[in-house]
Amino acid sequence: MNRFSTTTCYSQRDDDVLSFLEGHLKSAQRVLYIGTVGIDTSSLYFATHLAKFANIDFRFIVERRRDSSRTLNEVGARHRSYLEAHIPSGQLEFTDVNIVADDGATIGGRGAARVANQWYSTGYTDIVIDASGMSRGICFPLVKQAIERSAGPNANVHVLMAMSHQPVIKLHSEANDRAEWMHGFQGTMGLDVSADTLKLWIPQLAENSRPQMNTMFQQLSASSPIAEVCPIVPFPSLRPRRGDDLLFEFEALFLGDWESSHLNVIYAHESDPMDVFHSIARMEASRKEVFRAADQLATTILSPNGWRMGSLGMLLAAIELDLPMLYVETIGYTTESTPPDGLNVNLPDHLWHVWLAGVPYETPKDHA
Repeated sequence: MNRFSTTTCYSQRDDDVLSFLEGHLKSAQRVLYIGTVGIDTSSLYFATHLAKFANIDFRFIVERRRDSSRTLNEVGARHRSYLEAHIPSGQLEFTDVNIVADDGATIGGRGAARVANQWYSTGYTDIVIDASGMSRGICFPLVKQAIERSAGPNANVHVLMAMSHQPVIKLHSEANDRAEWMHGFQGTMGLDVSADTLKLWIPQLAENSRPQMNTMFQQLSASSPIAEVCPIVPFPSLRPRRGDDLLFEFEALFLGDWESSHLNVIYAHESDPMDVFHSIARMEASRKEVFRAADQLATTILSPNGWRMGSLGMLLAAIELDLPMLYVETIGYTTESTPPDGLNVNLPDHLWHVWLAGVPYETPKDHA
């Protein structure tokens, strides 16, 4: 399978992303774009930019959770209308996906993959997944599925992400009361073959998420102790003290149940997913060398839970290094914000493009 790797990863940021969209996707034979109707206007940016291309089929997933506030429903309806007004109806399709079942089980990733599987029946030369407004439970399985489905026709797979520092709508999330393995990212976890494997946990720290962290820790340590906890925090950051504030917020867990050390902390750039990706890759490589010498088996478990750019880096690491991911799904959102006046889709603060599979990773014929 032609895909990105730790040593060769084709990625771009900011202005280079827009140049790529104009130079490559415009001339591509057939493009499938998969996005979502997000709450922040950043999730509309790439779709708006690409709407002028006639060779793109736009497919949007509408994530359905528990009843949201009137404001969020209004914003979501406004964003959908905006997309309908800017993209020709013949190229546009919306599909609802339930995130959580009636019994509380997380079903969003599996449901999204089932829906997307139908879209692949049409042959595409390029598959674009816009992660800007997608939840992790939807985005991550879709990206892995796209890489797998692209292997046969040797299609190109791209991930786009747009993010602004100051979202217009400030959200309050309601987390599930259970931790679950990300669809497509469980590996052998939970099976007898992994019973004696040392568990090395890398959680992504985020503000006001101690309950989710505790839920994941308790599940991981229920059957056997966690050998090591290495939290990942954003640094450098737009707010320089953010990393320190997070470590202070998690101090009770950090020095208590986690029995961790400040030497275990992973610092990765807040707005650079490739820094997160390479930081995890370096740690995984050094760990493998140590445990191979000691003749022990160890599994690194990732838990994306925080700033969106960092989560993208964790996704790249999970796919490239075949690592399991444990997370707590968000089952609902509320807000105290009021709907903004008008709808302006401005240039976000950060743009990223990662080319995951296809042409850049083909082996030259004279080296095959």
